[in-house]
Amino acid sequence: MKKKFIISLLICFSLQHVFAQIPTQAEIDKMMKQANDAMKKYGNDSLVNKSMKDAKEKQAQVSEAMKNQKTNNNTGTNSVYNSDPGSYGNVDNWKFPPKNIALLSALPKKVFTKTELVIFLDDLYTQLSKKMPAGVASSVQSMVAQYKNDGNKMGDAAVFGWYTSHKEEAILLIIKAAALKPDNGLLLNNCAALLNMSGIEQKAIPILKYVLQSYPNNAMLLNNLGQAYAGLGETDTAMIYFGRCIKISPEHPEACGTAGQIEATKGNTEKAVQYFEKSIKKAYSTPAALKLSKIKKDAKLLRLIRPRIKLPVYFNFFKYDLPAQCISTDDAVRADAEHKAFRKMIDIQSKAFGAKYAELVQKKTQRAMQIMNANGVGRVVNKNEFIAQPYYTMCNIMARDVLSEYEKELAEFHSKTVKVYAAEMAVLESEYQQKYRIMMNAFEARCPGGEGASHVNCPTEEEICKAKNELANAYLPKFAYLTEEMQKKAKLIFGTYFDELVYWHYLVLHPISNDDFKIKFYEFIEQYLVMMGGICQTKIIEPCEFKPITTTKESNNIKDVTCPLDLGISFIIGHIELDCDKFSIEGGEGLKFKYEKDFKTRQSTMNIGIGIGLDLGYGVEIGAAEYAFIKFDGDGRYSDAGIKTEASVEAGVGNVKVKAEVGSTLGIESGWDFNEGPFKYFLVPAPEVQQNKNVKIYKGG
Repeated sequence: MKKKFIISLLICFSLQHVFAQIPTQAEIDKMMKQANDAMKKYGNDSLVNKSMKDAKEKQAQVSEAMKNQKTNNNTGTNSVYNSDPGSYGNVDNWKFPPKNIALLSALPKKVFTKTELVIFLDDLYTQLSKKMPAGVASSVQSMVAQYKNDGNKMGDAAVFGWYTSHKEEAILLIIKAAALKPDNGLLLNNCAALLNMSGIEQKAIPILKYVLQSYPNNAMLLNNLGQAYAGLGETDTAMIYFGRCIKISPEHPEACGTAGQIEATKGNTEKAVQYFEKSIKKAYSTPAALKLSKIKKDAKLLRLIRPRIKLPVYFNFFKYDLPAQCISTDDAVRADAEHKAFRKMIDIQSKAFGAKYAELVQKKTQRAMQIMNANGVGRVVNKNEFIAQPYYTMCNIMARDVLSEYEKELAEFHSKTVKVYAAEMAVLESEYQQKYRIMMNAFEARCPGGEGASHVNCPTEEEICKAKNELANAYLPKFAYLTEEMQKKAKLIFGTYFDELVYWHYLVLHPISNDDFKIKFYEFIEQYLVMMGGICQTKIIEPCEFKPITTTKESNNIKDVTCPLDLGISFIIGHIELDCDKFSIEGGEGLKFKYEKDFKTRQSTMNIGIGIGLDLGYGVEIGAAEYAFIKFDGDGRYSDAGIKTEASVEAGVGNVKVKAEVGSTLGIESGWDFNEGPFKYFLVPAPEVQQNKNVKIYKGG
């Protein structure tokens, strides 16, 4: 079985994440490239430059210090570093090693004290040094001297060395670092994790148990302990630690994955399926997916890999409906005004989102500079913090590919579609101008100039104007058709890719920082708005009399698209309403219920309570109800709950009726809200309201 341990990476340029899977050499190289790019980006900033310079020096030091002769560095053939044969292949052959009674019996009977831990680590260092190839111990001693016994730096270097194929040196170096810093929980965890991955779990368990005393609710430590016991074949004890881990982090991918395999080997298929599904929900892994599909024939990843997305703002790009094209001279004034108003509104909207984008970028830059220190090390992970990006590798690939396709289509639109559109419009314009000249020449021929010339056949202004309009009206629909086709292609690009761009970039960026996701989100919106402003155009041929109109402020506002749906159905003891904003259903006699879903905010409210309704005759009806309510946010999570009361009276004759209501709401989160009714100030004067903030209410006396 593949061991799934978690190491907290403390290399300066990758400190923000705790990876659940081991990065490749290519990923390590990518990290360093990002560090170099960052140094270029921030220009002459001394603090950032120094941090990046230290990072590069650390990389060089680690690589140089860990260089041994190839003949002495045979990690590829060392049995303790063999890759897991069960990760791929026939899942029926996956099994845990037999219980190693000897190693389990040799485990310390009690948790170490700090002194005992240091002695244990020093003794382990001595034992392993004797087993390592010649030159490894001296290489490690050289690094210890270079880092002047700084355990933190040595620990960082050891993790880096492990992932760059210097495994023997890494093991010795991190053991030495842990002995120097026995109070550093993350360093001790990393030391135990490397020992686990080396196949010597019996040495990792005492270290993890020591750290667990200080951090009993740390899911990372509990998972590593469970994996260590599983590696020794003690699956019952492993499940105890996995159980504690999963109680804290219900969808912990590594703990759930191995727990699922343990249950599968015991024949507990139903429990195994539950664990595998939880694991995949949090972070996709090939072994979990293969095993799930083997034991559950109808397993579908689609319903597991579909997290909810919380958008920074509600953005409905369907609201940005382009103005209608000008298809006749009679339409010129309207088209001219609407297109100018739309472009002005787009400019305002674009600047607003652009300002949010710029503010977040500045904030991110400042934050990046603040978390850097002179040693090139960023923030330290909190003791109970588990940072992992769900489906990180897959989502990164999807986000990259979707963005690539989107940018490719945008580039082709500008280089091809716009070019073809401009050429076609130019040809049509030339054709129109040619016919216009022929027409005007014919009018001039009917009325030759010169003194004494006859003006009997000269065309009137009305005739010329009519001919101009007829020619224009014959060509305006052609111009409009070409423009609309261009606009459709542009809008299709955004309509096709916007949801996917937001979806995959959310999964990649949100776990790192919500601000990082917002930056990308606002960037996509701004690109759309700029595009809409660019394609908002129409060919206008002015009539003989053309008087432009000035648009009002209100004409620049985005208005909701008219909703084609407005449904209300009453049944014996209830009522249903449905439109584009919300859905609601209510009913009941005595025991009442009501459910409402808001499509814009995605919030929903459920009410249940008691109520009465009486018809007193003479057109008078009264009603009263008391509800217990609970509200859920757009992600289906609890947001508020409480008690709501309502009372109403309705009176009138025929279709002329007057209704008055009073009520109150007491919410746990929202507090007290009372609808005082329409008659409160009938018998006492209402308080004055200040109408102008610059003119205070006059108080006599």
